Amino acid sequence: MEFKGDTSGLDELLESVDDKYYNTLSQIGRDATRNAKINRTYENRTGNLNNANGGCVVRNGKIVDMWVESDGSHPEAIKNTENLLLYSEKPKDGLYLANGQPYASYLESKGFEVIMSNGVGYARRQIEKKI
Repeated sequence: MEFKGDTSGLDELLESVDDKYYNTLSQIGRDATRNAKINRTYENRTGNLNNANGGCVVRNGKIVDMWVESDGSHPEAIKNTENLLLYSEKPKDGLYLANGQPYASYLESKGFEVIMSNGVGYARRQIEKKI
């Protein structure tokens, strides 16, 4: 379709819409990691797993926002999640959530909630509702 007329300001409008979209993804991701931490179903023995839920938002193939929901006293847990988010493959732009502790997926497979239901599932529902 061809458009004839004044298109000045259209690029700025599209950029503004994109900014709002990715900012909303960031907020949903932060809420989701917080929700997963609050609603965990495992016993928090060392605090490492509980301080390793995190996420990132990818825009135009680059990470534009990254966080780890941590109390700051578990630097190894934070580093593990940051490394997972930085170096894992991200084939599309969007929101990615993770827990970088090596045993997180094992606990999930045993039925404990670490990040999937109350994190990823929560984020999906919020995206459907808000975007």
